[in-house]
Amino acid sequence: MKSMTGYGRAEGRIGNSLWMVEIRTVNHRFLDIYLKAPRSLSPLELTIKKYLGSQIKRGRVDITIQMGNGGTNSFRPKLNFPLAHEYFQLLQKLREEFSFPEGISLGQFIGLPEIISLEPVEENFNQWEEFRFILDQALISLNEMRENEGKVLQQELQQRIQNIHNALANIENYASQLTNFTREKLLKRFQDLNIPLAIDEPRFLSEIFFLAERSDITEEITRIKSHLAQCAALLELPDAVGRKLEFIFQEINREVTTMSTKANDLRISQAVVEIKSDLEKMREQVQNIE
Repeated sequence: MKSMTGYGRAEGRIGNSLWMVEIRTVNHRFLDIYLKAPRSLSPLELTIKKYLGSQIKRGRVDITIQMGNGGTNSFRPKLNFPLAHEYFQLLQKLREEFSFPEGISLGQFIGLPEIISLEPVEENFNQWEEFRFILDQALISLNEMRENEGKVLQQELQQRIQNIHNALANIENYASQLTNFTREKLLKRFQDLNIPLAIDEPRFLSEIFFLAERSDITEEITRIKSHLAQCAALLELPDAVGRKLEFIFQEINREVTTMSTKANDLRISQAVVEIKSDLEKMREQVQNIE
């Protein structure tokens, strides 16, 4: 199990260039990749994103790629013609104004600021296999952090699943007596009202029994146990299980709500409140699981 929050960094030299890769991930409902890289890496942009998508299943991924100071770039000289013309016109005016006998030498002209500058040459970079090695090192660092946090989340979820098991065991004990208790309670209410039973007394009693049977919550307990078993199995998988767990927690919440309504029993309602408290915390934690 992996958390969606992590950070990884790696650097390596390819030819004369030193490349640095940083990957930051945070929780997100889907996979969302943002790439910031030099223009020279444009030919590999789609390949990098597809590769990241095969390694990370869910979350927002911010990847920054830079060429570090240790790398060497190619440069080419650039002549600023508009600025050179302005300099030339100004120098001509100075020579005419002060009647300088000598002309303007090329050496003096070249020495003027910003006439000639050096600019880096960005060449398209397409050495994917060499770059992937650096990217993999950053992913290893990232996943180590995500797995460590994932273990903490896994232990927390396992404890809360056990809490729900314990509360469910108490509910099951109460439920074994619930049908008879409800039947007796309904009969006592009619007796307290001093309402004479109708001629068709067996029919009346069968309706009482039917109402009592409606309070049976055995099916809900069985389904919740099945959902908890699925959760326990998912927690042991190395795959992305966050969305599956989120769905199962919603189903458990629906079952315990139904159970509380059907049972109409104070003890069961109190146990349901405990289960829902654990479920809410689990649903918050699962938001950060891949």
